[in-house]
Amino acid sequence: MVSQKVDFDKELRDINEQTGASIAHLRSLGLKLPDTILDMSDWLTIKRYAEKYNLSQQVVVNWIGRGVIPGDCVQVVPELNDMKLVKDRIYK
Repeated sequence: MVSQKVDFDKELRDINEQTGASIAHLRSLGLKLPDTILDMSDWLTIKRYAEKYNLSQQVVVNWIGRGVIPGDCVQVVPELNDMKLVKDRIYK
């Protein structure tokens, strides 16, 4: 078995460059893409957030309404029937 060191930072940079090039190519072909692409790895649905942090969904909704969860930590996805996503971190 041969082991070799992998430079993960370089690999991630390469992947990001390739992704950017792919998106630019698709746009050049006329495909309409949003200006920003949301990295979903840091976001949870209200239900999943409540389950993860042992809260009720109503508490999470109330926190959003009262600003306990800041507006920049909530995303609304119109393509998914205005589903709200919450950034995965502890509030309060």
